[in-house]
Amino acid sequence: MWGLVAGTVSYPLFAWYSRRFLDEQGLERGFTRMMLVFLVATLLSSALGYGVSWVTSTPRSRGSQVQLQKAGTAVLDDEWKCIRNPSGAACQSSVQQAEATERKLLSGFRGSRQH
Repeated sequence: MWGLVAGTVSYPLFAWYSRRFLDEQGLERGFTRMMLVFLVATLLSSALGYGVSWVTSTPRSRGSQVQLQKAGTAVLDDEWKCIRNPSGAACQSSVQQAEATERKLLSGFRGSRQH
């Protein structure tokens, strides 16, 4: 919770400082500069928020956070493999699971609409 607050509050400060720094460097205003300010402020505020969240969390919750990050990374890795080779067995299994879930959700939705 405190990490979210720290990241949200620090974003405008990081954006202001980034703009000021780029003014001093003489970088012209434009889309590239705007995107650079956005990325720098986002990265710095996210890092600060993560750090505050890590410091304020208990050791027990840190372990569950690590497991959640590993699971998220595994999901992203699977998706990356599917993007690179959509005809692979893992992708087909994911597609079948997604279609089954969609049918299940839609059948529940249609059933509730009939009542």
